[in-house]
Amino acid sequence: MSDAPGSGNEHKIISFAHAVMEHPGFELCGFYDKDREKSIKAIEAWEGAAYCCINHAIEIDGVNVAVVATNDDAHYDILKQLAEYPLKLVIVEKPICTNIEQAREIVELYKDRGINLAVNYTRRCLPYYNYLRQYGTPTYATCAFNKGWLHTASHGIDFFNMIGAEKYRIVEIPTESYRVWDLKVYYEKHVFSEVRVGDMPVWEYYNKSHWHIVNNIYKFLEGEEPLKCKGEQALHSLEICFELMERQNSYA
Repeated sequence: MSDAPGSGNEHKIISFAHAVMEHPGFELCGFYDKDREKSIKAIEAWEGAAYCCINHAIEIDGVNVAVVATNDDAHYDILKQLAEYPLKLVIVEKPICTNIEQAREIVELYKDRGINLAVNYTRRCLPYYNYLRQYGTPTYATCAFNKGWLHTASHGIDFFNMIGAEKYRIVEIPTESYRVWDLKVYYEKHVFSEVRVGDMPVWEYYNKSHWHIVNNIYKFLEGEEPLKCKGEQALHSLEICFELMERQNSYA
């Protein structure tokens, strides 16, 4: 609801509800939450139906694309449930699951069922980063972060995978009192830097972040371009994330 009418951020498109509402190729059918009050608040802001169950949304209203934007721990059960329906695509917020074996199971399940799975690693869809291609392959990269490996560091890992950075360093900063995000990518003739510390706002090129994700999904379903945030890609990044977490724990 961060960009809902009356929020002060109406000019931004930083939620899936807003992105779907703005995109001419999609219709926002409604919302489902175990806490029905949350569904009602959502339709008050965005319209649509407050579904009593997932079955109602898919089998009665004909929903064929679903967004999973719940607490991380709920992803596995919801994704398993959605896999029982003939959906065209499901997009889930990262991480796929908080357990790596469950994440592998989900990716394989969706592959077997023929359901496209997308994961919201936002940087994969933002046009802003396209200019980095002119500099070729990175020679080195670093990412200093806090606020959790799965929620924060995985973004850096997935970004490095996307741009082809094979040598990089991930450093967790031991503080929770303020935000830390300091990412740098070194090329032969260029250095890319992205820093957000404390109360610094999100970069302006993120103002329509979710519209670009939804637009990529639409063009993919129309056969116009490849899906930029595949489940397999997200799983690869998550596997590296868990490997680095285990390595850090072994040093502790």
